[in-house]
Amino acid sequence: MKFTIFGASGGTGLQLIDQAINKGHTVKSFVRAADRIPFTREGLTVVEGNVFSEEDVGSAVEGQDAVFVALGATAGSPSDLCFRGTHSIVNAMRRHKVKRLVVLTGFGTSRESRNQLGIGMRMIVKLVSLITFREFYDKERQDGIVRKSGLDWTIVQPSRLTNEPGKGQYKHGAFTPSMLAKISRDDVARFMIDSVEHARYIKQSSFIHD
Repeated sequence: MKFTIFGASGGTGLQLIDQAINKGHTVKSFVRAADRIPFTREGLTVVEGNVFSEEDVGSAVEGQDAVFVALGATAGSPSDLCFRGTHSIVNAMRRHKVKRLVVLTGFGTSRESRNQLGIGMRMIVKLVSLITFREFYDKERQDGIVRKSGLDWTIVQPSRLTNEPGKGQYKHGAFTPSMLAKISRDDVARFMIDSVEHARYIKQSSFIHD
């Protein structure tokens, strides 16, 4: 399959590139600057561009089978990076008739997912949203754009992300995770690719933790 990855230079994005190519897929990684991808691989094309430009984004998604979004705020990035970037991606996908979209958001960043949580976890999510208001609000708006996109979307909501080696086994779906739950970026990438390969969680969101 042919994949495009946005947020490709982040921890999860790099895992997506590596795992997708290892499984025989071809990948376009979309980044602001090519040197942000620290390796070359057969089957990998690095595309430089501005995620807020639908023209740039369109050239990266045209003709692809699926799009992965793993955008995340970094120092100096706009406060609405995930929302505006995903809005641009969704519009480009509609224009080029690319339907499959998998988006990494945040834990509890939609009303629908928060309603699945117990009261204790909802209180923790509320506290986190107050502490990280800028990032949480951006992810919440991103979540809304995806749900209303009309595409074949999947929203992935991980617990605390780590850089530990993946276990290859993890819990996913609609359930109430533990307050101490965590998940490696390795396993998150594996789940995201698996969701496309096996057409799982279409027009659904899923929690995930180890």
